[in-house]
Amino acid sequence: MQIIVSNTSPVPMYEQIKVQVRDAVHSGAAAEGSLLPSLRGLAAELRVSVITVTRAYNDLVAEGLVTNEHGRGFVVRAVDTETVSTALAARLERAVAEVVAVGKAARLPVDDITRKVQEQWERH
Repeated sequence: MQIIVSNTSPVPMYEQIKVQVRDAVHSGAAAEGSLLPSLRGLAAELRVSVITVTRAYNDLVAEGLVTNEHGRGFVVRAVDTETVSTALAARLERAVAEVVAVGKAARLPVDDITRKVQEQWERH
């Protein structure tokens, strides 16, 4: 799992980390039982403070996606398929809202937007 943060983004760095780890868990890229990168290791790699990574990981613990096991670190927990489906549906809803907003700002007809979505669907 590769995590990338931007220090120019308006989104706090801990939130960027949290979202990317959450997405990896939901997509299966971070499998049940796998270890997340160590706090210090990820902080050094991303050039952020350990506190930033700790906050992201602790939020993921609170969400029930990972657990902090003494002597092992942060471990991905089993995730209920219904929980994943609900989370992915919410993510889709946000993405569609953004597509619509950008499409309207660009003054594109809805048919053009629909065609672009269909093209992407067929590519994947």
